[in-house]
Amino acid sequence: MYASNSSKDMDTMVKGIGKAYVIDSTVILLYFLGNRRASEVIGSILDEHAIGYILEPCIAELFQKLTQYLGYTVASSRLEAIKNSNIRLVNIDFDLIRDAGRIKAMNPSMPMLYAYMIALAKRFNAIIVTADKNIRTDECAVEYIDIEERLL
Repeated sequence: MYASNSSKDMDTMVKGIGKAYVIDSTVILLYFLGNRRASEVIGSILDEHAIGYILEPCIAELFQKLTQYLGYTVASSRLEAIKNSNIRLVNIDFDLIRDAGRIKAMNPSMPMLYAYMIALAKRFNAIIVTADKNIRTDECAVEYIDIEERLL
């Protein structure tokens, strides 16, 4: 499912739903591995108690990692399951490019993907959920998942 890029739709999507999350590929990988907190976040999205957004480049990264470790067939079926889930795939539009570019210009050493995630979190008033402790910002909330946390 693709997330709408209009601000009118953004307001109506969040009403009546709890939290909004911007997730990265590591969160979904940890979910597949049974990490407790990743399972709680993804579970709340799948159960429609929260809204989850993921950028298309993060999905590409996830597919690459799944293919590398699990093979193309398994990776393809997992990718299809994500595509058909409540996780909203977000394409990169002009406004997101401009917002991410501004964030990157203020933080030149920051990877561009981080700037996109921050811009997306700001757009949807969402919390970034990641296992990457290098994502640091004052522009939105960030929740770090411990990759060492026990599995379910």
